[in-house]
Amino acid sequence: MKARKYEDVEFVIDQKADNFQANIIWKKGGLYLSLSGLFLTDGTTWYELPVRDLDNISIIREEPLKLKFKIPSFDVTISGEHAERLLALRHFLLPYISGKKHENEMKALLKLWAIGVRDMHILRKLLGLDKEKVEELIKKARAEKILYENGDIGPNGNSMLTDEEREFLGLEE
Repeated sequence: MKARKYEDVEFVIDQKADNFQANIIWKKGGLYLSLSGLFLTDGTTWYELPVRDLDNISIIREEPLKLKFKIPSFDVTISGEHAERLLALRHFLLPYISGKKHENEMKALLKLWAIGVRDMHILRKLLGLDKEKVEELIKKARAEKILYENGDIGPNGNSMLTDEEREFLGLEE
């Protein structure tokens, strides 16, 4: 698969592991796009950022623009002369990230709810979210008819689950 150059950039990769963080110095290079993800190169080494692994893309500084791409094991900070191009890329990718995360969180909540886990403290621990986020997720699930106020799984909740999942969770009649 061929990657096409998107922008000349400077970048730094921060690798995280337990209580250790290694910082690679700022490098000049290029940002390339392909169907499978983003690629950075300093001219000798290529680094891949698969879109499916992106957790977040945040603006950490506006002038000059610096974006941070978060992936589970490392962060990549990118800066470039054409801030508008980097912002356009961020706006293009954000729906993929937020939709994936929301869907995964919602489905996890739905499965836990279906087996009777409704205690806020336990939900927070199992979902890895803070109290406010769990409350927001439950409120959204009720508004979208994923969960009913009485605790039953709503029609949109049932449609999120496969037949096998519904059977396993005891939702099949």
